Formats: sequence, C-alpha cells, structure tokens
Amino acid sequence: MINLFDDQHIIQAKAACRYTLPLTFSGLTVRVLADHPAILDHLEGYYSGLTASGLTASGLSPQQAHIVNQPELPVWLLDQQANISGREWTAVKRAKTSAQGLKEAYVDTPQGRWIHKVRTGMVLFQSLTAPVAIGDLNQHPSQVINFINNQFLNHHQRNGYLLGHASAVEIDGQVTAIAASSGGGKSTLMLKALETAKARFLSNDRILFKPENGQVSVLGVAKHPRVNPGTLLNSPRLTDILPAQERARFERMPRSQLWDIEQKYDVLIPNAYGADKTTLSGTLKQLILLDWALDSTAPTALSSVDIATTPEALEGLRKSPGPFFQRADGSFPAEQPQSAEIYADNLAGVEVLRLTGAIDFARAVALLQAKGIL
Repeated sequence: MINLFDDQHIIQAKAACRYTLPLTFSGLTVRVLADHPAILDHLEGYYSGLTASGLTASGLSPQQAHIVNQPELPVWLLDQQANISGREWTAVKRAKTSAQGLKEAYVDTPQGRWIHKVRTGMVLFQSLTAPVAIGDLNQHPSQVINFINNQFLNHHQRNGYLLGHASAVEIDGQVTAIAASSGGGKSTLMLKALETAKARFLSNDRILFKPENGQVSVLGVAKHPRVNPGTLLNSPRLTDILPAQERARFERMPRSQLWDIEQKYDVLIPNAYGADKTTLSGTLKQLILLDWALDSTAPTALSSVDIATTPEALEGLRKSPGPFFQRADGSFPAEQPQSAEIYADNLAGVEVLRLTGAIDFARAVALLQAKGIL
C-alpha cells in the first residue's frame, strides 16, 4: 500500500513503472508509464483513432509536422492501493447534490493536489510535471482516461483556450459544435450528424476553443461517447451495443421515462462508424444551442441567436475547469467558469443557432442540412 504523503515511498513506486505508452495529442504528448502492462493495452486500444500516436515522422503531413517537437508530459499509473490517512480531505463542491453521496475530495500539497475518487477508491495526483494515478486501474479505466485527458485540457487552457460543454462534428475542416446542459440531447444529435458521409467525430462532451488569426480554432477531447440507452435506440447501427435483454426492456419504456435513464455505454467511434470518422481539430463555424423540450407541442425550429446582445444564451456551453485544473504557476483556482460575456467574445465570427420546440432529431438534422451545415 502506497503512503500518499511519503515522498520517498512515491519515488520507489514510480521506479517500478517499466512499461511505457506514448500518446500524441494535438499540442501535447503524454508519456504514460505503468507498473503493469494491462492498463496500457487497454489505453492503446481505446485511444486508437483519437490521437496522432499512430503516425510516424515520415508519415506526417506538413500540417501535422509540429507534433514531432511538441511538449511531452510523463504520467505515472500505479496499480496499487493507496493509504489516504494522515490528512484532512476537503470535499469537492458540486452544483448538483448526488443521491450517491460524496464523489471527490482533495488535499493540496506544495507539490500539487491529491484528489480522492471516493466511490471507486482511486487517488489521482495533479501536478504540472509529475501527475500520478493510483488504484485498481483495470477496474476503473474511465477514470484513468479522464485523468490523462485532464492533462491535455490543462495544457491548452493555460495557453488561452476556453473549455466548452459541447459535442462536435467536423466536415472539410469546418466544425459544428452542439451545446446543451447534461441530458439535453447533444450526444444523440452529434451521432445523428455523424451519419452524414463527410462528417467526422471531433468530441462528445467537451471542446476547447479560442480565436486565432481571424477565425476560431477548436480542439476535440480524446474520449469516445458515453451515452444513455435512449441515444443507442435512436440509431440502428448502435442498438446492438445494448445487451438483448436490456434493449427489450428499454424499448418498452415510455419516451419520457427512457429520457431520464442514466446508464452509460461506450460508443467506440472507429468500430461503429469506420476508421476514417475521427479528427483532432478544426475551425469552429457553427454553434447549435439545444433549447428544445420533450413535452413541447411546437414544431422543431432553427433560428439565429445574437450572442453579442444575449450572451446569457450560452449558459449551456459554459463549463467549469474542475478540481484538476492547475494554472501555470501551480495554483488551483476556484471552480468557476468564465463569464458568458467572455464566451461570447471568444466566439466572434461563429454562427450561433438555436433549436427550439419539440425534440425531434431527424427534423433537426434536416434543418441543419437545409442550412448547408451537414
């Protein structure tokens, strides 16, 4: 068992990490070091198609050549148990109280922040130079993936990118983002849009964006969609992800009841849509705000939004960086998203549209196609 607050003990544990996997994201290479190889096998398969790791220097396009010399960060994975005693842990405050109780707690140290995932027992050390994940890694791979992705998010937020709560698809370098509060249907609409021949997956739940050279650059987050049963039932190609017995049960549910089910399933994009259906970045051209309702009797409609005069319309896009975000000086800010006005300023030149009325994904896709977006 690793004593979290014994520096020498941590050093010894890290020395046993003899297995390595480089993951090349846009702008940052994460070198994952593990004390057992199984988790690296899982990560290598999971990130296939979501990173540039499979490219070689000789195979890079001119636009991708910069990844050869980009910054590199080591992340240690220790498949061991952690001793969390000896310090007082501070609960991470959440906007919504969960029926399952406390989710995370943290302890700040001069070197970084320990974050305890209370429900799984995983413990994660957020540091500018030496992030560490400790626990039953193979039992909780999603938390390992989230931790690695947080290093990517931190890197780009330190360089001026804003974090947005949105899914996104790309067509010929141009990106359409879809923003809504959790459960608003952005993943389902994004996967419906992905059925379009040229559309490629950029991100499921978070994007990074900032104005550059007269346009808005956007980066996706390397995570496959984790969706609820209703999303899977909305697509013939995805229904088989549900076990047959579960699928039959969900198909019998009223739509309003099915909408409220929180039971996540992974949609591995290359497996479901093809190896050429993912991308890493693009230029943000449209932002679609989902302001529709399950019980609305009005027809689904698409209209323009002037965010310069109504920045509050972007509330569903705003996203707090969370307890893992660390500034370049090593400090951890309070968990507050930037103001709606700042979001609006950073979206100058992006066409913002709103879907209202009844929730109708087929109609929404038709409206977006009529606008030439899909």
